[in-house]
Amino acid sequence: MTFLAPWALAIGVFASAGMVVLHLIAMQRPAAYMLPTTRFIPDQRTLVSRAVTRPRDLMLLALRVVLLLSASAAFARPVWSPSRGAIARVVLLDRSRAVANVAEGVAKARALVSDGAPATIIVFDSVPRVLMAPAWDSLAGAPRSEVTGSLSAALVVARLASAVLAERADSVQLIVVSPVAASELDAATARMRSQWPGAIRVERVALRSDSSTTWRLHRALPAADPLGPAMASAPVTPGIVTRVVRGAPSAADSTFARDGGTVVRWDSAAAARPQAEGLSAGGDVIVAALGRTSVSARGRAVARWADGTAAATEAPLGQGCMRDVGIAMPVAGDIALHPPFQRIVRALLTPCGVWSAERLADSTALAGLTGATRNAASASLLRTDDRRPSPLATWLLAVALLCAIAELIVRGRPAPESA
Repeated sequence: MTFLAPWALAIGVFASAGMVVLHLIAMQRPAAYMLPTTRFIPDQRTLVSRAVTRPRDLMLLALRVVLLLSASAAFARPVWSPSRGAIARVVLLDRSRAVANVAEGVAKARALVSDGAPATIIVFDSVPRVLMAPAWDSLAGAPRSEVTGSLSAALVVARLASAVLAERADSVQLIVVSPVAASELDAATARMRSQWPGAIRVERVALRSDSSTTWRLHRALPAADPLGPAMASAPVTPGIVTRVVRGAPSAADSTFARDGGTVVRWDSAAAARPQAEGLSAGGDVIVAALGRTSVSARGRAVARWADGTAAATEAPLGQGCMRDVGIAMPVAGDIALHPPFQRIVRALLTPCGVWSAERLADSTALAGLTGATRNAASASLLRTDDRRPSPLATWLLAVALLCAIAELIVRGRPAPESA
């Protein structure tokens, strides 16, 4: 415990010492006389004041000293200081679509908090959720979420939760239990990471396998096709089939989709004046010279331009779906050879209901997440207020009030006459 105004306590101590000194000075009470005029007759006893070694009126002295000390201690504003030496933990547990096995992450998180240190568990996918008392068995048996995780949102909640833990600890350790897929990092991640004043420990779990290896194109694309480089390593084993059409889909194409196939209308070489465009699909974003063509307004957008308009839409049809892509590639250029664009092409050609591959974040992104330091975050940098108000001040004022009342009662009692 500390005092925000220690000078008030010092004043109380000095005042109490002065009160003790005053009680050591014994003054002889004047004698009582029958006639009022006799009080003017000099009486030597009324002129004597002397110091004594034992204070008079010990009860009165004790009440006055307790009154002064308790009142001064209350005005000194006592506050609780957090305990030192303890390490608390904030564990971010990933359960998004990037996780191969939720039970693996739960087992790691459970082992990290098994030593009894203060801990907060935050389960996240696109939205983080704080678990006050996690039921580990239920978490391990729960299915993964089928949405993309957001480490940025998880870091925001972790920063808020750390302020509560910092009141009981000297330092707070932030641990991320996740495969750390590239799709989980966005433009805000670096800024949110900068708000954490310490290292971030990453415990990686297995990345979800690529289910897109179970599909193939209905007809192989020639090498000269603008989409050819992206599909050069496409599987040829039997599986779910995607059909690429260049013009308007025919009745046969519609029948193909109703039977469970995926038809992608993509006039990739349509006449359009290319210009610098930003394109986003899945977890990839590129800026390149591309042309726009119109797309069907039916269905949901699966790719967007930088201004938010749909670059590709998808609508279910029977057991399959129809996808309309409005991205025209320039006749010259090497955009088809860029890995980010190739991943976008594969994502747009992937059959409906089949997950495209998740990619692990590269070493540079991972190093930026963990940070250069290896130290846990100091609790003093995380607390909103380093000291918590103590209810002791209220009790001290109550004690001072009771002592004041008792002092009035004791002082009002008649003193015994001296011989």
